[in-house]
Amino acid sequence: MVTLPNPELVLSREKLIVGLAGDYTMETRDQIPKLYEQFFAIKDGIKHKVSDVLYGISMDPAPDGSFRYGVGIEVEEAEDIPEGTCEMTLVEGDYVVFSQRTAMSELPERFDAVFSEWLPASPFKQREGAVFECYPDDSKPEPGKMLYEIWVPVEE
Repeated sequence: MVTLPNPELVLSREKLIVGLAGDYTMETRDQIPKLYEQFFAIKDGIKHKVSDVLYGISMDPAPDGSFRYGVGIEVEEAEDIPEGTCEMTLVEGDYVVFSQRTAMSELPERFDAVFSEWLPASPFKQREGAVFECYPDDSKPEPGKMLYEIWVPVEE
């Protein structure tokens, strides 16, 4: 069993993200790091950046367990985007945010615990909108660990 940190309830504005996306299943999600590698190769060509904060976005879940996953950065506008990139929107509204610092190898099990353990026992239900990870600037890095946040759109 995974021990998750206590989440924070955050009201977020809509965000426009430009990056790369692909189709995955629970069995192929271990291939997502390759998408990050592809993104880092084209990241400097993205204009109108708000910051270099990185987003990993899980969207369009299907009943068979497949989903789209995108990686990108927030932009002020999506003009003149690099070839092969796409726009993704993070909707405005309430999110529960799990901020944690772990080895990246722990991310999938922590992500799963949010949905299999925390959310069913919480007073919230997931609302429409993409679930995403945010990789903020880390002012206190630790060897072998990464700071990340899991954002889940919710309503009571």
